Amino acid sequence: MTYRILQYQKEVLEKGKAVPVNLVHGEEEFLVRTLIEKLKSLHGDNTTVVWGDDVRPEDVYNLLSEGSMFSAGADRAVVVLRAEEFFKKLRGRRALSSFTGTLGKLKRAKLFLVFSRKLTSQDLAKEPLKSIAKIGHVIAADRLSPAKVKEMVRRKLEREAGGVEEEALNLLVDMCGGNLTVLRQEVEKLIAYAAGERITPRMVREVCSPWESYTVFDFIDSFMKGDLEGSLRALEDSCRKGVPALQIQSTLVSYALRLYTLHRLLSGGKDVEKALDSLGVRHSFLRMKLKSYLESFPQKRLRDLVLSLHRLDADQKLRFVNPETSLRNFTIDFLRSAYL
Repeated sequence: MTYRILQYQKEVLEKGKAVPVNLVHGEEEFLVRTLIEKLKSLHGDNTTVVWGDDVRPEDVYNLLSEGSMFSAGADRAVVVLRAEEFFKKLRGRRALSSFTGTLGKLKRAKLFLVFSRKLTSQDLAKEPLKSIAKIGHVIAADRLSPAKVKEMVRRKLEREAGGVEEEALNLLVDMCGGNLTVLRQEVEKLIAYAAGERITPRMVREVCSPWESYTVFDFIDSFMKGDLEGSLRALEDSCRKGVPALQIQSTLVSYALRLYTLHRLLSGGKDVEKALDSLGVRHSFLRMKLKSYLESFPQKRLRDLVLSLHRLDADQKLRFVNPETSLRNFTIDFLRSAYL
């Protein structure tokens, strides 16, 4: 059975008709997040979110096993994000057959395999997706049309505020570039600001911030300058575009280690240009950036950053903490403590 993701939440999840195995695919990250939030509201602490890049097949088996010491007999939901990376670890027909066989035996546990792209009919016709689709639901998280986005925003503002003027609605959607994650934040700000009044274009201009496109390096630049708001916007936008949080984190680790080593070389009396040469930094733009970060990140703060990133990495691997959420929380906590 195939559903659109909003249809699935309304017709299946809310009515308690979820089956043990579910394939989720599509490009709209915001809709996947709403699905996860819905699962958490239904299953509470028995909802586990892991990333296909990090989790092993045996880890998924353990998470799905019913009757654990702490939640015997309880329903649980396991979400595997970037499932395409997880399936790369199931090498050979035997491993794939064993995995699909295990899925067929599930009773109360619910598994959601989330692919970060839209699967074609050809993809779904191949194994193991063909077998998995036969025993479960296929859920499409397609991008919403501009008309659908506007209608969703209009209904929310009519329900929780005093409505919205058409010009204000068009302005709001345009300012957010149709980005549902950004739209949700701006709509919440507008509702609080309007205090029950009908939302006008003037209110939108006074309250809402135009959405901008960011890259991983915008996040690094903002982080190294101690800009918390800029760091969070760049982090969220990069993740929304599909950049794995662990890749962003790895880039931050690389910069932190280079800067810390650079500080050590300089404190030993080495010239900054020669120190950069010894680190293998050849590109002029990167050399300029590293030198600019030296002032905002002294050696002690860099040491704290490296140690904190090490603890973050251990936490993600040992406790299966959501990389995106944990990196976001880490950014808030570290920058607040470092610059207050």
